[in-house]
Amino acid sequence: MQVKVNSGSDHYSVGATQFDKILEQVTHRDIVITDNNLTACYPSLKNISGNLITIPAGEESKSFDQYEKVVEQIFQSSFLRNGTIFAIGGGVVGDLAGFVAATVHRGVRFVQVPTSLLAMVDSSVGGKVGIDLRHGKNLLGSFYNPAAVYIDPAVLQTLPVEHFQNGMAEVIKYGWILDTELLEILNQETLTATSRNLQEIVFRCVALKCDVVEEDFTEKSGLRAILNFGHTVGHALEAQVKYKNLLHGQAIAIGMVAEVAIANELGLSQLRTQDIEPLFQQYQLPICPTSHVNLDQLISLMLGDKKSTGNGIAMSLVLEPGQCKLVDNIDPALVRRVLANIWS
Repeated sequence: MQVKVNSGSDHYSVGATQFDKILEQVTHRDIVITDNNLTACYPSLKNISGNLITIPAGEESKSFDQYEKVVEQIFQSSFLRNGTIFAIGGGVVGDLAGFVAATVHRGVRFVQVPTSLLAMVDSSVGGKVGIDLRHGKNLLGSFYNPAAVYIDPAVLQTLPVEHFQNGMAEVIKYGWILDTELLEILNQETLTATSRNLQEIVFRCVALKCDVVEEDFTEKSGLRAILNFGHTVGHALEAQVKYKNLLHGQAIAIGMVAEVAIANELGLSQLRTQDIEPLFQQYQLPICPTSHVNLDQLISLMLGDKKSTGNGIAMSLVLEPGQCKLVDNIDPALVRRVLANIWS
């Protein structure tokens, strides 16, 4: 199974490949960046021909400090421009390694090997790479395409159930913004890491994202912003807790429910929170915060979101199932009122 991507000036493919076959492609010239969870699951990573750089697992590693440590290790290894950086891991590894690849030697070849469901269906495809700052998520980064993306859905069987469910938030997102038939499939069957149709669902999501990215690679038209449904609220929640004890998928699940309520309050949609909540509950994803939220701070973080143009809050809102658009200049007071109401 393969999806071809024509993105910016680059052309690359997203293909299904066995994990061991991927590792065989690593040469002595290359760098593999992964995390300590992966090296524990796959001891074969320690036997690769290239240099192995291991970072701590978790969102906290998507930081400037970790970026600097990785770059230092790369230059200590005498890595040259003709080498390739392989990102083997989830979204954190892919985003960090991609940003490293975009900046080391002013850009080197880069291959994404996503090992989490979230990374497979979303973050490994589309060329967005970067790190988090204390001011917010993904605020320092670049558009930098991989040379290839290799996906082996079998590795998802090593994921803790919570992390598989975390990735399902992004899968559900694609249904609400682009693909109502996908929503029907997800409602009929609860996907697991061993589902026979999992690879088909993964590549269905990849194809949906590729279609959007090809039309608006650098987010100039606003089309690509629909991929951020739930992310304005979700990213702010992640930043508020300093990326601890709240997985990305959990945050955007809460964000999608909240943003449906905001769209309804704005009169842009007839969808209600009870229309969207059951599918998240099916995958044991949260629909509201489980601890106290400082709403004033949250609004401030949303105003600093990278989609913002300086006119109120910007959100990608679902107008009806399968249709989504970027809406800016949303009154912060309205957002605060809606959040206070649904989270009370």
